Amino acid sequence: MMLSVDIRHRLGDFAVEARFDSAGRLTALFGPSGSGKSTLIKLIAGLIRPDKGRIAVDGRVLADTEARI
Repeated sequence: MMLSVDIRHRLGDFAVEARFDSAGRLTALFGPSGSGKSTLIKLIAGLIRPDKGRIAVDGRVLADTEARI
């Protein structure tokens, strides 16, 4: 599975910026408390929309703010 993420999302004073491509069965997400891990998972799952950017899985676009998807 190929996961491609290039997004920006703001929550009040906090901003999440993520850019990565992951081609594999397992991808780890780690960081300190409050670094945006749960927010990033919610963005990938489609529970919240990114302010800007694109998310795709195996070439299927899940979110693309420029294309208004």
